[in-house]
Amino acid sequence: MLPVRTRVLPSLFRSLSAVFAIAVIGGGRSAPAQTPKPTVLASAATASPLPSEVRWSVAVPGVVAPPVIEGSRIFVVLESGHVAAYRGADGGELWKVELRSDQQITADGDRIFVTSGDALYAIDADTGAALWHVPTGKLTAPVLAHGGWVIVTSDNTLTAFRSSDGGKVWSRPSAAQKYRPTIEGDNLYVSLDSGSLLALDLRAGSERWAKHFAGAPTEVLAFADRIYFASNDKYFYSVESGPGTISWRMRFGTTLRGPPVANASRVFVAGMDNVIRAYDRGSGAERWHASVPYRPTGLILVGTSIVVPGISPELRAFDAVTGKPAGQIVLPEQLATPPAFDQSEKEILMAAVIGGLSGQWKLLLTQPGPPSPPVLAVEPLTTLPGTTVLAEAPPPPV
Repeated sequence: MLPVRTRVLPSLFRSLSAVFAIAVIGGGRSAPAQTPKPTVLASAATASPLPSEVRWSVAVPGVVAPPVIEGSRIFVVLESGHVAAYRGADGGELWKVELRSDQQITADGDRIFVTSGDALYAIDADTGAALWHVPTGKLTAPVLAHGGWVIVTSDNTLTAFRSSDGGKVWSRPSAAQKYRPTIEGDNLYVSLDSGSLLALDLRAGSERWAKHFAGAPTEVLAFADRIYFASNDKYFYSVESGPGTISWRMRFGTTLRGPPVANASRVFVAGMDNVIRAYDRGSGAERWHASVPYRPTGLILVGTSIVVPGISPELRAFDAVTGKPAGQIVLPEQLATPPAFDQSEKEILMAAVIGGLSGQWKLLLTQPGPPSPPVLAVEPLTTLPGTTVLAEAPPPPV
């Protein structure tokens, strides 16, 4: 008789049950029903602590723009015609001033900048006191405040003010634009609706170079050596900041959602197709792509993770190096506006406004929660468990 290889499966049912249990348990961790709060669904790839736990929440009237975090304060533009500031420690209201605006607040250091009507107002971030205001005309792009400069685009005019006292430094005619300019060093990059991208001397407003593209450029992400942006011709560009020559371009195939973000080696973009893509900053080679089940409003680089907000109760995160899932923040209700993040050596915070559908709006501040327990990776069952033994084959029939 010939020996036949067979398997003894004394624990097959228990093994398959354990695999099923791991798959179910690994799906997430529920918060107590009496304390609704965001949770992070753990992942083996998670490397950065996400702000997963509510520090406080306060009821607010309707909001008209995303919140802004600056230092220990959160600023919100309210539908009631007010601008309000809340303490980061406990959500207590610091101040509220009557100022109607339909634009997001711009913060820089100890002051915030608010547009109202045809004027720009500088407000003390600690007290809410008005410091100065200047007439601007009707704004056509969001205000930029950075490093002591305030750049305003209105009525086909580009103007630079000092943030300290509102003094005008320079002004120049400019074609129509709807994207916020970008400052890097002493360069100011301006995307025009006509398809041109300008590099200006920040100190004088004079032109360093101008390049024209088949589609209008979007908001620029700038570094000392290169700048990155998408255009309406559905290409994503890397341009050398000095001469303005194209280093590479990549066919994107869809509209960009929010400006790009980058770390030392990769640049990341989100598209209307709900796909997140990572490109090599030097060569433009695609390193990974991943999708989300909702429409992104942009991207945020949080430590070593790419967080993807949308008009959704969840924010998914991906490892910036590998593109693998790196956690998920789940909120009690969907986001009403894109959230704001603040990163320091101590912690990562997120300010978010949720609600809207029920008429109840809440401003939340979230912080990193306790470390999540590791989740066992689920591997496909390629071989049956058990021990291989030799068995005698039955004799052939007579």
